[in-house]
Amino acid sequence: MVKIELDIKGISWYIETTLETDIVPAVGDIIIVDKDCISERDSAELWKIPSNQVFKWADEEDDAPVMVWFDCDTEMLVTKRTWKYDIEEEETVCILSVKFIHYEDL
Repeated sequence: MVKIELDIKGISWYIETTLETDIVPAVGDIIIVDKDCISERDSAELWKIPSNQVFKWADEEDDAPVMVWFDCDTEMLVTKRTWKYDIEEEETVCILSVKFIHYEDL
């Protein structure tokens, strides 16, 4: 089993799931992570980070937290996948670097 850590522009957090190694998303895969999947500790931190520090489409004056972007309709593209071993937890961790895919309203 593999613990999953997501990374957006250097902001990392764990999602509350473990996957079999052979089904971990690969580079180029699109994933969706709902707010409920993010660990409580990391969720609290993501509520503190303004969207305009992370997303290039966010208005400069938009101070909505990053967490508002996590729902069942928000897709993220996996841009990089790395592995590490957490000695304390004795678990393999897969770090997925992701970027949000933003669809402009037409």
